[in-house]
Amino acid sequence: MAYLATVQLLIDSESESAATIYAQELLTLHASSKVVDSQVVNTSEVNEAIRESIANGTYVMGACFGNYLVVRNHPRPEHSAFWSTQYGWTSYDLATRFGADAIDIPAAAAADGAAFHFDRGPKAMHELVGAA
Repeated sequence: MAYLATVQLLIDSESESAATIYAQELLTLHASSKVVDSQVVNTSEVNEAIRESIANGTYVMGACFGNYLVVRNHPRPEHSAFWSTQYGWTSYDLATRFGADAIDIPAAAAADGAAFHFDRGPKAMHELVGAA
């Protein structure tokens, strides 16, 4: 039998091309008789929340592979603290989930003061917006 495995790596690098080269080198270094073929399909920038957490040493393993919410950075009612591409400012349950490679906050949300936050679940996110 043969299987195709998709692997994602979060690489702290000075450029996209350097990250691609590093990923290719990893594939070459760890090649074995079991790995018949390989390629780097995509290299993309990650959002500011991830970049900042790496830079300040607070990155939590796995955070790059979870969902991110756009959250207002100023006092707001809980029912309109999260961004939805369909509804605008809305509740947690209707908010759009973004991947780590979504680097641009929607313009309407950015104009209203917003940032990406790792989705830690409803309780933690409601505490976050309640504390603002």
